[in-house]
Amino acid sequence: MKIGILTFQASHNCGSMLQAFALQYIISHKYHHECELINYANSASRNMYGLIDCRIYRNVFKENWKRLTHLKTYLNSMKEYEEFSNKYLVLSKKDLSTRKQLGAIASNYDMIIAGGDQVWNVCCPDAGKEFYLNFTHDVRKVSYSPSMGGQNILIKADNLEVYKQLLSEFEHLSIREPHGQQWLQELTGREVKIVADPTLLLSSQEWCEVLPVPEIEEKYIFNYAFYHNREATNLGIQEISKKTGLPVYTIDFKQHAVCRLDQYGIKRYKHTGPLAFLGLMKNASLVLTQSFHGTLFSAMFNRLFWSYNWEGMHNPDDDRAIAILRQFGLEDRYQMIEDIVTMDNVLEPINYVPVNQRIQELRNDAFNYLQDCLK
Repeated sequence: MKIGILTFQASHNCGSMLQAFALQYIISHKYHHECELINYANSASRNMYGLIDCRIYRNVFKENWKRLTHLKTYLNSMKEYEEFSNKYLVLSKKDLSTRKQLGAIASNYDMIIAGGDQVWNVCCPDAGKEFYLNFTHDVRKVSYSPSMGGQNILIKADNLEVYKQLLSEFEHLSIREPHGQQWLQELTGREVKIVADPTLLLSSQEWCEVLPVPEIEEKYIFNYAFYHNREATNLGIQEISKKTGLPVYTIDFKQHAVCRLDQYGIKRYKHTGPLAFLGLMKNASLVLTQSFHGTLFSAMFNRLFWSYNWEGMHNPDDDRAIAILRQFGLEDRYQMIEDIVTMDNVLEPINYVPVNQRIQELRNDAFNYLQDCLK
């Protein structure tokens, strides 16, 4: 069977690229189907991760100026992501950017899988209805662990009936988080299964076998976040660094967002991209993260970590961080950054014996789901 995966494989985001790699790799190597990532990115995605953002919005000139003032580091960052894509992702031949183009190649596949990552987030500009596979009615359709990104489709979708019809064409429906499961079950009247993110399909040992994960000798804190502008957070991370005596490294495709962090002692790591992310995760003495994939890889690599947030940033509909921690039995690792700063022992160890058992159970459950889908 020939299978195409439609996901965010073109996003210059470590979690996005790694989950795309993992799902394609597992379907090809464990289940022995011909499988490729559909080489698609819409205009919003191309603007988000390109050198120049051509969209029209309030701060577009300011955004482009920031990118251009850090041109060299942006180009180096783009190069590392593109090198990973070219070397490790199995992509369809044509570079696609429209629904019409997707429709033209749909018949190349016996099955198309939507997911994972936030491809079903109805508020995400690079996640249009094409990720609900609206471009074909003649191919078997399956979802694998897409996330709705904490955005309630029942409230925020532009036309619920359209989504309901599109979802009715899926043979198997799965989702990543409980809130998404609740919303989709209410919308469709069908059972929707929660399955593990694609990155969990590979063990930590397997990640290091299938990719050249760098070794890093020094001890350090890895801060992996998506928001770098809050001074209180940066000061808190600086204080944690002082208390532990460990330097702090960070990476982000948005180079202008991290260049100013030196004043807080937060250093931009010399490399970026998925391989740098894996190396920093694997070898960190402590991980501080706001990211779903930051949390997942921290636990998978059995790292000491804290998943942090702050008052005012909490969205009650967004259960991404706490849901994965509940699955691992690590709810206590979710804390406000201000509370982490005041802890007597921020390097409190984690008992990973029960956590690893839970991870294996989640992995086995995901394999069972894939087995059913691929019959």
